[in-house]
Amino acid sequence: MVSRNESEANFAGDTISAGLKNPEEWPEEGKESIKSCPICGGMARSPVHPSLTDRIFFCAPGVWSLYRCDECGCGYLDPRPTPDSIGLAYAEYYTHAAPDEEVFLSSTTFVGRRLAFIRNGYLNSRFPRLAMKPAHPIGFRLMNLFPATRAMAERDVRHLPAPAAGARLLDMGCGSGAFVRRAIKLGYNAEGLEFDAQAVTAAVNEGLPVREGSLPETGLPQESYDVVMLSQVIEHLHDPLAALREIHRLLKPGGLLWLATPNMDAPGHEHFGVDWRGLEPPRHLVLFSAKALALALGQTGFSEVEFKLPGAVSQWFYQASYRISKNEKPGADISLPGQLKKLAFREDQLSMRNPVAGEELVVMARKPEMASR
Repeated sequence: MVSRNESEANFAGDTISAGLKNPEEWPEEGKESIKSCPICGGMARSPVHPSLTDRIFFCAPGVWSLYRCDECGCGYLDPRPTPDSIGLAYAEYYTHAAPDEEVFLSSTTFVGRRLAFIRNGYLNSRFPRLAMKPAHPIGFRLMNLFPATRAMAERDVRHLPAPAAGARLLDMGCGSGAFVRRAIKLGYNAEGLEFDAQAVTAAVNEGLPVREGSLPETGLPQESYDVVMLSQVIEHLHDPLAALREIHRLLKPGGLLWLATPNMDAPGHEHFGVDWRGLEPPRHLVLFSAKALALALGQTGFSEVEFKLPGAVSQWFYQASYRISKNEKPGADISLPGQLKKLAFREDQLSMRNPVAGEELVVMARKPEMASR
């Protein structure tokens, strides 16, 4: 499925081929109604945004309503595009060129930028095959002095453990394979699954093991993977629970799921309202609260659910949301006002203490060792 994996959510900026004005109407036959919460099934709900339009890529027609489940806090569109019509919303979506050069989010921090030998030493200690340079072995201990950089470095490797010999990893919605390439460097036997044929071609041309396919019916063998990744994908899916059940099927007993998705309860959502970057109507069909995400994982057989520090990603969300509020195209050079910079910084500080208090939810969960089949 679609992801923002090319530079781990493209925090450097979005791309668009041309700013197009939205057609006014989505075809009526291409809509479906959702009368209950897609996560908990609850019928009680409250309207959140009744008139959303695509103000990011300006290509998806229609006006969309977002509701919030009164029971689990999940947000969802009703009505929404059908699976057969959803392609209309992606006419001007992210480009899927060959993977860029290595981009580390931790390089945006002072330590990662000016004292890279500390960050590199830390990651090399975690993953000896990575062999980043320049590096110093003392970096592993010194990183305790720089918790914000450590959080971003862990996000760079998606909180993965060092792999056992032959450990298999699947990145679903991998785009053109940027993280697949990184996971191979970490020592994993990694591969990717991507629905976009152009992205698959770009990845294969770079020699990366990426194949075409999508959730929830992947056609892959049961219990084949030690780790499955799902970065910025689940919010695009019509049936998130079916997708999680499929991932559970693909994982070996004891296997890990890593997942990242926008946070319905993000402070940026409260501040920016309809301009919040995480909404992205109508491509984002379901927006998770922490409660809804934990519930979904539990319902589909996962255990040991642990929310991870998202890292300092608020600046990117605030910048993108402010750009939307000014009706600027993605990638437009626009300065974030000082007050918003302060708010983003405070939010990042808060999310360092409470991982569900930021712009994104990042979670790891495990398939039980004795999972029923």
